[in-house]
Amino acid sequence: MRLSLGHKALFVIAISYTIALTLGSLIRPVHIVEHPISNIDKLLHAGAYFGLTILWIFWVFFKRSKKTTISSKKLWQITLGVVVMAVLYGVLMEVLQGTLTSYRTPDGWDVLANTTGSLLALIACVLYINKSKMLKSKF
Repeated sequence: MRLSLGHKALFVIAISYTIALTLGSLIRPVHIVEHPISNIDKLLHAGAYFGLTILWIFWVFFKRSKKTTISSKKLWQITLGVVVMAVLYGVLMEVLQGTLTSYRTPDGWDVLANTTGSLLALIACVLYINKSKMLKSKF
């Protein structure tokens, strides 16, 4: 099956984002001036994993939706699968920070922030899907 140009572009964006997130997680951090908001990095983690999860959910969803109509159960399974993969990826990044680098340390709070971002993406997708189903049923 041929993929549309938009689907290919979304794939390239998702791969690029994942590579950038991997590099950002493993390279030596730059010294950042203290921020007035404590633990601002946890918000950055949540935002980064929100973006990661949204990109991959959209890519998988649009890939599958071109083939056939997707049942609600299958859509839920796909979305949940992407969220689980994003959470596992976040755990892997923390483990690699502790094993591959001497300048980074794994942090359980980062894992929690990453997971929170992915779960927020799940909630956003479910709300979006439900809203679009409601709009389609009205017209």
